[in-house]
Amino acid sequence: MISFTDDVKIISSFSKSSKLYGKIESRKTHGFIFKTAGFAEYYIDGKRFDVNEGEAIFLPKGSRYEYRTGGGEDNYYTSINFEASFENPSFSVYNVENFHDINYIKESFSELFKFGTLADKSKCLSIFYDFLSYVLRLENMTEVEKNKHALIEPAIEYLKNHIYDCSFEMEKLHKLCGISDTYFRKIFASRFGMNPKEYVLRERITHAKSILESGDYDSISEIALSVGYNDALYFSKAFKKFYGFSPSKTSL
Repeated sequence: MISFTDDVKIISSFSKSSKLYGKIESRKTHGFIFKTAGFAEYYIDGKRFDVNEGEAIFLPKGSRYEYRTGGGEDNYYTSINFEASFENPSFSVYNVENFHDINYIKESFSELFKFGTLADKSKCLSIFYDFLSYVLRLENMTEVEKNKHALIEPAIEYLKNHIYDCSFEMEKLHKLCGISDTYFRKIFASRFGMNPKEYVLRERITHAKSILESGDYDSISEIALSVGYNDALYFSKAFKKFYGFSPSKTSL
């Protein structure tokens, strides 16, 4: 689907609840629709594309389609609309739950792109480039690579459920998959572009920053515990090393 150059330009982004039905005669830009709650059905050239929570659909510029949504009142999505040069773009649905910055896209991307500083907008573009690269890797993955990635699904499930637990055990990951730690880390890096330790740190610290920015906390110690650190001092040092400033300096 995607083969892009370095001329990507984000036109707009927004997060909101989905309409029950919509019909587009000719889409004005390329776009990704990230389904953050509920589900949607897209009807394109007589074909049906299902998009569930945790998935995203690519909609090419100039395309014509209809959609229907479901899931009750909790039916939300984030849209990123952009211009870029593509070779033969086509509709595609992707599982994006494992993209390392998916929470940023779901929770912060739209607001910061619209109302953030120049640095915020630059970060949005950088994350979007990372996402396009992630999609390219998914498309170019061989069957052998897909089978390898399937081997570490038990560890991915454990990460999803326990990454913010103080009792989280890094050494448990490869054991859950029944493979050596070295082989596990090799497959993990090919899937996520980083090793497990870097992935856990990134997820915890970026989630901590979103809590800080929300203002919904009583103390730094409370935030540290909520993202898996018993030691607030260790957390603060890790946060500062990651972002370049301490958690207490984060703008609210």
